[in-house]
Amino acid sequence: MKKDVKAGRPFKQVDVFTDRAGYGNPVAVIMEAEGLSEEQMQRLANWTNLSETVFVFKDARSDYRARIFTPASELDFAGHPTIGTAHAALEGGLVEDPKYFGMECPLGRIDLHRTGGLIWARVPAPKQKDSVLDEGELRASLGGQQPMNPLLFDIGPVWLVGQVKTVQTLREICPDWGRLAGLTRKLGDSAGLVLYAFTDEDGIEVRAFAPAEGVNEDPVCGSGNLCAARHLEVTGGLNRLGRTFVSRQGMNLGRDGRLHLNVLGEGIELGGQAVTVFDGTARI
Repeated sequence: MKKDVKAGRPFKQVDVFTDRAGYGNPVAVIMEAEGLSEEQMQRLANWTNLSETVFVFKDARSDYRARIFTPASELDFAGHPTIGTAHAALEGGLVEDPKYFGMECPLGRIDLHRTGGLIWARVPAPKQKDSVLDEGELRASLGGQQPMNPLLFDIGPVWLVGQVKTVQTLREICPDWGRLAGLTRKLGDSAGLVLYAFTDEDGIEVRAFAPAEGVNEDPVCGSGNLCAARHLEVTGGLNRLGRTFVSRQGMNLGRDGRLHLNVLGEGIELGGQAVTVFDGTARI
């Protein structure tokens, strides 16, 4: 049944991985999205110009189903939209049990729970993929910086992940967006680059770049941090941090996001806070 445009659809814009509006990563959440075509959803996601826009549908198996779009394409999964949509669903009364609930997406069912002020999503560990990487082109796209141990991981989005020596080095990187977009397109659909460095607080600082997806730098990226956690596990970095740690992201963009990561034997939990900034009606 076609939705009455005049009546509209519930809409929230949520800032994710923060408790202060303007410091995290915003996501647009359109609820009661039944009746929208894929073309309409993609056009709206391009129009919002956010890194992701989510459309929420009723679901027979889980509390709700979500479709996640960047300005350029649909994603099987993304981290900050998952946490932001959970926050919106809790506020909107879509969840039967606010402590334990679930979301369907193309990646599968994502189990969620709320503990204190954090919403946690439990996801399968990102899959490591083989890649033929032109490391010289990677270095050139990063102004001469060469990340350590660049490895490719698939969690719906595909992220090339590498470590740099210091937080200062991380913050000084100025990518060549055209070259980086060309390099990541060769690595797979929805591909980008994640770089991290260890902080003095027994955590990591992260930057995530996805110019081929229309997002030069993602302010605070859940899927990218999940892949960074998997990279730490594969390369032995968890020996320094432990299996539960905090990541920060967004400093180069004037943000200050905080992501909680818990690396389990069979998956990873991603946790964070969220705050609603805009609450109203989408007339689409």
